[in-house]
Amino acid sequence: MFARFFRPILQSHRHIWLAFNAHLRRFISDGFSNRYCLGKVATLMPVVIIRTANCKPSDLNGGEPKRRTRKRSMTKVRYEMRLEGKAQHYLDELKERWMVLHKIPGLFSYQLQKAPRVRQIPGSSGFFTELNTDRSTKRRHPQTIENLNPTFKPKMFNFNKVDPMEVMLRIDDAEGSPEVQMIINKSPITKYHTLICPEVEKNHVQRLNRDVLQFCVTFMRNIDDKYMRMGYNSPGALASVNHLHFHLLQMPHSLYVDRVRLEKLAGNYIYRFSRRAPTEGLCFVFGNNDSDELVDEKVGKIYELAMWMCRSNMPHNLFITQDLRPGKKGDVLVFVFPRSEYCVNKDLADFNVGFCELAGYIPLPDPDRMNNITEQEVLFRIRTVTGDAPKDAYQEMIKIIEGPKEGLWDIPFTM
Repeated sequence: MFARFFRPILQSHRHIWLAFNAHLRRFISDGFSNRYCLGKVATLMPVVIIRTANCKPSDLNGGEPKRRTRKRSMTKVRYEMRLEGKAQHYLDELKERWMVLHKIPGLFSYQLQKAPRVRQIPGSSGFFTELNTDRSTKRRHPQTIENLNPTFKPKMFNFNKVDPMEVMLRIDDAEGSPEVQMIINKSPITKYHTLICPEVEKNHVQRLNRDVLQFCVTFMRNIDDKYMRMGYNSPGALASVNHLHFHLLQMPHSLYVDRVRLEKLAGNYIYRFSRRAPTEGLCFVFGNNDSDELVDEKVGKIYELAMWMCRSNMPHNLFITQDLRPGKKGDVLVFVFPRSEYCVNKDLADFNVGFCELAGYIPLPDPDRMNNITEQEVLFRIRTVTGDAPKDAYQEMIKIIEGPKEGLWDIPFTM
């Protein structure tokens, strides 16, 4: 209780807070018998009182900042020139174009069923599975990407080699955004399955960069279809092509991640799955009223975490969706799933764990497997690939937000 009250007061005087907090905790843990810590607490207490007297009343609001209102920090004309004002138009055009191309014989590897078989897997988690018999036999063979810092190999398949007819949209007129090609996924999982490919000619490898992450978050915050979702698989986490891309697809079902319970991890917008949840993951919340500056900050923190995972050789998946929870309309959630197990080859005969499966959607090629798979099997597979990696990521995320812990003698003391 003491920490919850005083910490927001001293956030602008972090070195004082760290020293005071460290000695107070030590004093309490030693059964109130450590005279050295008692002396330090007594010395710093007047500083705490002085800082309290000088703080603003809003700092005492339980540590919770006032919700920022989303301000359009640009003129109407400029807004309409940027992705914020164009995203819905792009989505409408993409859907129309996708449906036309899906009817052209031979362009897609197979045709999706108009009413695919779907089964809710019994259990409390709410996983569901969908039958897709063609994807395992008719899709392009996945590439093997050896590590999280791969090199681009122009002789391997990449998006420079697609048929021009497969490129539905080329977004190059949105001010402030990278050029992006919207390319059909020839082996679609669901309706409107599209590949978001930024700056194709620059040959970016399948390693997350900040520009494409900013594009995806901005796009999702400015469209009206709540069932359009985005996903990303890193190398070792089911990426099939070593050329930077995200997936955009429609999932018109309530997913596991749409209702998983969250608990605060760091800052005011970073959460982890509840300790009672059956799987692990992080969630970054982009509020409907977030300012442009706050959106940039949040994207930057996701990018920092992603770069740490790459340096740690930790495969990872991202899933981006509008928040479907009651009262959260307009919010966007970015789920991050760190993994301990590096997947080199896909088992096309069964189900693999990528962003779809981690979100709660499991496409399967075999009708018997679809009818008989259990929640326990799904959870076992997910827990096997994620392992302890999420717990390491939780600690790293706290460090990114709060900074590394400092020793007592590293903290400058000023009055």
